[in-house]
Amino acid sequence: MGNINSDGVKRNRQRGGALILVLIALSVGSLIIVPTLDYVYTGLKRVPISERLLMEQYSADAAIEYGLWQLAYDADNITDDLNPDNPSSNSTITINDIDVPIITEITQSPLGEDWPFPVPESQSGIHLSSVLDIQSPYWSDDGQIAYFPHVVYIYNDGDSSLHINSLIQHLDPRFEYVEGSYDGFPADLTETYVDDHWELYFDLQPPLPKLEAGEATFVNFLASTDYEISDNETFISSGQVGYAAFEAEEGEIFYGEYSFSTVGYYYDLTVDAGSCTMLVSVGITETGEVVILSWQVE
Repeated sequence: MGNINSDGVKRNRQRGGALILVLIALSVGSLIIVPTLDYVYTGLKRVPISERLLMEQYSADAAIEYGLWQLAYDADNITDDLNPDNPSSNSTITINDIDVPIITEITQSPLGEDWPFPVPESQSGIHLSSVLDIQSPYWSDDGQIAYFPHVVYIYNDGDSSLHINSLIQHLDPRFEYVEGSYDGFPADLTETYVDDHWELYFDLQPPLPKLEAGEATFVNFLASTDYEISDNETFISSGQVGYAAFEAEEGEIFYGEYSFSTVGYYYDLTVDAGSCTMLVSVGITETGEVVILSWQVE
């Protein structure tokens, strides 16, 4: 009888231990199952949200591609209609059942037409930045002579004022200066043929033009050529802007280049597709090639 009682006690203890394990398992399961269900539910809710965000991004990207195609091929006369008096164009395209507005704008410099390129970063002391822009040519009535506008942009990116006193221009060997075409501050012009090219020296007359910090100006003139221009032709000119500051004579060298592959037109595109916004800056060459300058996704 003693053995039977001992076995019964053991069985009771085993049953009690098993019950404790079951209770522990149920407790742990109850702790796990609720967060697990919440996680699964959240995942199921996020699936359509992720699909929507992905669809909006695809739609915005497609709208940008459409805007680039418009610029490259002047679709709907968009580049002809864009000008300083009408610098922005708005249109809408439907992609994936999403109406995506497209804003196409002429790239604007903070200094406006006085400096059509990105403004140099301001520096302490005396600093001058200059850029030569050789613009697209136009031809004489008989089509034998091409005229290239030259524009020298000058910007005071220092924190001190200065006076411009001269401008030296080294023309491309195929260029000649067009007499009387200079448009700028009063200056005495000297033309000299050096080696294989013409050099122009504009000696500015007093009172010398003054540029305060952050101010910009420009001068322009024409150069001509009867050289046969091919699609892969490149013209390069250089020069120097002389200036006086605190009685110190200084100069700033500049370069300019023109070819049919040179970017001549700059545009900014903005599209909004739901929560996705894309900002793209592009340049268009003379042959219609699109050059991506920057691409941002917000």
